[in-house]
Amino acid sequence: MALLAEKRKQLEADLQLRKEEEARQEEEERLRKEEERKAKEEQEKREYEEYLLLKESFAVEDEGQEALDEEAQRNLLLEFIDYLKTRKVVQLDDLGAHFNLKIHEVVERIESLQEEGTINGVIDDRGKFIYISEEEMKSVVKFIQQHGRVSITDVAAASNRLINLEPVES
Repeated sequence: MALLAEKRKQLEADLQLRKEEEARQEEEERLRKEEERKAKEEQEKREYEEYLLLKESFAVEDEGQEALDEEAQRNLLLEFIDYLKTRKVVQLDDLGAHFNLKIHEVVERIESLQEEGTINGVIDDRGKFIYISEEEMKSVVKFIQQHGRVSITDVAAASNRLINLEPVES
């Protein structure tokens, strides 16, 4: 009986030591993570301060655009239209980068071309322009006329079949 009591005390003592060791290790881990977090914050702060210093060293005195003659502008506009027609789905920021335009200028140009009837398409909420050819537009209209009253879901499903979103080979 005394042997069991002593074994029990020994086991309880071992268990207590194990718990204390685990608590000490957890505390060390917490302190290490806290130190890493502080070091990372300090590094980010230093990098941001360096960025601000570098940013101040640059000065934009004037922003200009090349003046294009009327023929060059016309060629650029035709290239813009051809780019839309051949790519079919274009990110507006990529389009702006390709033609050295700001995004709002790209949107304005697309909208003016649509108003003129030069191109058809939609600008989606993710910043993409999707070009829709005359033939594709006619096929969507034909679908609606054939089916009569249709829901937006039906038109969207049919459009997925009727409108080709793959780039066109020139």
